[in-house]
Amino acid sequence: MTESKFLNLIRKKNVVYITVKNREYIRTSQIKRILEKEAASFEMYTSEKKNPLTRALDLRKRIGKINFSGADVVILGFLPQLIWGKLPKEIIGVSSDGALSKQKCPVIISDFFLSVYDTVVLDRRLVEDGHLIARLTRWLDKRVILGSDLVLVDTEANAKFFSELYFVTKRKFETLYLEADQEVYYHAVSDPESVIEEIKNADTGRESVRNADKMVLYFGTGLPLQGTDIVMEAFNKVTEESDRRIKCVFIGKTNGIPKRELIRARTNPNIELIRWLSQTSLADKIREADLCIAGHFNLYIDKASRTVPGKAYIYEAMKKPMILADTEANHEMFEEDPRHFFVPRGNAEALSECIKRFL
Repeated sequence: MTESKFLNLIRKKNVVYITVKNREYIRTSQIKRILEKEAASFEMYTSEKKNPLTRALDLRKRIGKINFSGADVVILGFLPQLIWGKLPKEIIGVSSDGALSKQKCPVIISDFFLSVYDTVVLDRRLVEDGHLIARLTRWLDKRVILGSDLVLVDTEANAKFFSELYFVTKRKFETLYLEADQEVYYHAVSDPESVIEEIKNADTGRESVRNADKMVLYFGTGLPLQGTDIVMEAFNKVTEESDRRIKCVFIGKTNGIPKRELIRARTNPNIELIRWLSQTSLADKIREADLCIAGHFNLYIDKASRTVPGKAYIYEAMKKPMILADTEANHEMFEEDPRHFFVPRGNAEALSECIKRFL
């Protein structure tokens, strides 16, 4: 197995890590843990502002005060496109007079966790492809990819997609799969095998399992690719059609969910809607669940097929059975077995039937 280029580049090196995201975000925490283990030293700069633009503006103001003189490696995270232009010219290999710098530059690693073009044009569809803004977003993406020594992505599917989209060799990309923070998201059962045994018992028709109240959980931020409308429709179907009591917990924003489905959910005593929970409270709620919903379920956004939901890594760390969308990216990480189930994207009926079969 080929050793990670990323680890080789940061091992025993002095690193500056700047990310357009908050300190507790799953990717930020993951890279921090890696740096704590591998780097000789590191300085981390994040922003706690509310959205990507305000976080980027906050960091752009602060970049000029960062001391890069002792840095062997600079890591730019989450949305490096929004801060690239504020990096000192010497960092990206250009001297103050515009010529290529003759000084030894630090290695630049960009965590291409989000593509501006993919997000704005293909995912959110805020502008049509070919629009001036669409061309600008492609330029923002490409200058970071070309200017970086290594580009981190979260799945092999995304590495292939960006390599082909920007005509860049795939060797420039490395897949760094997400990892949940196991100090927060951990399995609380003393005997992990008991979970698998419980799943097997659920399939045998034992009355003690079948007649018990069960809880299924989903959490998300309401992004279009997540397909929260599919989840809510499935929850309504399950609670209205099942011959036994199943409690469905939906945590997060309800953006994109049709009003009729929300009304059904809000008047359904077996569906609990929770707007927001801290990480600790979320972990506690997940521990209560018998089954968790991962996704992504949107049928029309290609990005849903190229990314593994962050929540799937959390469920996996907590050894929870989960339902995933049947996508290329999800199959990179998981196989169908007694703890991992796959259903087609965009199909609330298939999701509801899978929930009922398991519970």
